[in-house]
Amino acid sequence: MAAPNIPAAKAAGLPVDLDRLAAEGDGWLTPEDRYSLKTWGVCTQLQDHVFMVRVRIPGGVLPTAQARAIARLGARHGSDWLHLTTRQNIELHWVADRAVRDLLGELEQAGLSTRSACGHTLRNVMCSEDAGVALDEPFDCLPDAVAASDAIVARSAELNCTLPSRINMAFGGSPRCREDALINDAAFVSEVVDGVPGYRVFAGGSLGKAPSLAIELSEFVPRTDALAAALALAEVFVAHGDLATPTKGRMKFCIEAMGADAFRAAWAAAFAVEREKPHPDPVPVDLLAPGDRAAAIRRRPAGGWSSGVRPQRVPGLASVTIALPLGDTNRSELELIADLADRHGDGHLILGRDQDVVLRNVPVDEVAAIRAALAPRGLSFLGESAEAAIRACTGSSVCALGISPAPDSGRMLLATPGLRRNSSLRVHVSGCPNSCAQHQAGDIGLSGTKVRMGGATRLGYHLYLGADLSVGRVGEVVGRMAADDAPAVVDAVIGTWEAHRHGSEPLSATVARLGIEAFAATLEAVLEDRWATGPEPSDTDVPVPSARPAVPAVA
Repeated sequence: MAAPNIPAAKAAGLPVDLDRLAAEGDGWLTPEDRYSLKTWGVCTQLQDHVFMVRVRIPGGVLPTAQARAIARLGARHGSDWLHLTTRQNIELHWVADRAVRDLLGELEQAGLSTRSACGHTLRNVMCSEDAGVALDEPFDCLPDAVAASDAIVARSAELNCTLPSRINMAFGGSPRCREDALINDAAFVSEVVDGVPGYRVFAGGSLGKAPSLAIELSEFVPRTDALAAALALAEVFVAHGDLATPTKGRMKFCIEAMGADAFRAAWAAAFAVEREKPHPDPVPVDLLAPGDRAAAIRRRPAGGWSSGVRPQRVPGLASVTIALPLGDTNRSELELIADLADRHGDGHLILGRDQDVVLRNVPVDEVAAIRAALAPRGLSFLGESAEAAIRACTGSSVCALGISPAPDSGRMLLATPGLRRNSSLRVHVSGCPNSCAQHQAGDIGLSGTKVRMGGATRLGYHLYLGADLSVGRVGEVVGRMAADDAPAVVDAVIGTWEAHRHGSEPLSATVARLGIEAFAATLEAVLEDRWATGPEPSDTDVPVPSARPAVPAVA
């Protein structure tokens, strides 16, 4: 399929004719028409006459009634396959071309939207899964995340034609959120300064073919000005980004072209203007006092506390994370989880950034009941299975951009002996260099590519190691292998780490101390001609190991 002329599609106003699609199917669609559909969350699949439909869930917070609606519609229109993304969306695949209009209408009736879920838009605005309840979150940032999402998406008809590329935006104040701030186009890190809640503001982070970590725009913006700060950032991006060259459209390229200081100055000027405009007052939130960890931990559930069962600020309440391998689920599983949220939680599912589901405000005495209800379905809390936490996009199985079969590779890795010994390792598998599974941020990252091994071109992966966002470091490419050899490569990496680590040293620290060359040499010795060090020679978009971003860590 020919690539779309995206600037031309934007200049034409991104027209979409859902009625014609319903009546005639997709045979008449031009590449530009297909791009326009993406701005409504409707994306062409690799297969003919079917689409992926992405439902945006602002902040990842999904009421159980809406969860049941998605489950029902996924079974009716999407072959009963629901995929949770790393940006807290839900995707329905295999939606017939003539059914797209009706599906969007049924989603709207359930209070759900696909608007701006793909394309050069404000993508789903992420929020900490633990905002407002965790011991290390200063206040609930969800209302501000939703306000930014609502305000910018309301301008989709205008902005989607003028944004140079997508904007990934995130809110949160936990240590994890502070790291994620570095890989988002726009990020608001929760802070309290002199008793005033607000945010540190970052811009320009992104992974993919040209990874770049975000710069700080402001040390502190009060909550009352957070919406103005977000709108100002969009305005600066429209004014200074490269609309004519989509491959250079991301905000990181805008900052690179302008220089960080000039970009900050442009944002500050736009922010000053935006602050003077009328904006809704932020939803009041409680400023949370420092949590009493002793009191919160003292009321422990059956089985104790763990990464999948965490104490909340209020003693006697817990947040539980239900692991969904590779982010895949179906109607019966999602309905079961919704039932558990109603029965034991607060009536909401929180979609996690690791393609899992969090239930909050669960009485500690009821944790065991949730565990027992999940077991017959083969589900468990995070960390209670021997299987590793593997992220995966949909890869070449359905994605028109996918190169390698990320879900199949992820399933093979679930049984890897090294990962069973070290199930806390984060393995991220992307089906192409675009990094939908954020392979440059995992402990072990795999990025889909075509590789030439043994004289033949095969589907394979680049291996990335060394990521540690807490010190401002993304993973570097070590080498490449065929897709079938990914489990052997991952096992060899883990074995090398186990043999050389100092005490409880994490993998990233061992890689930093020994150098990626030591891991590459081991892989060469173990796998011989099934491994090649360095990026695929024909893949000039893959950064070489020396291209290490160096930015200050987020305090």
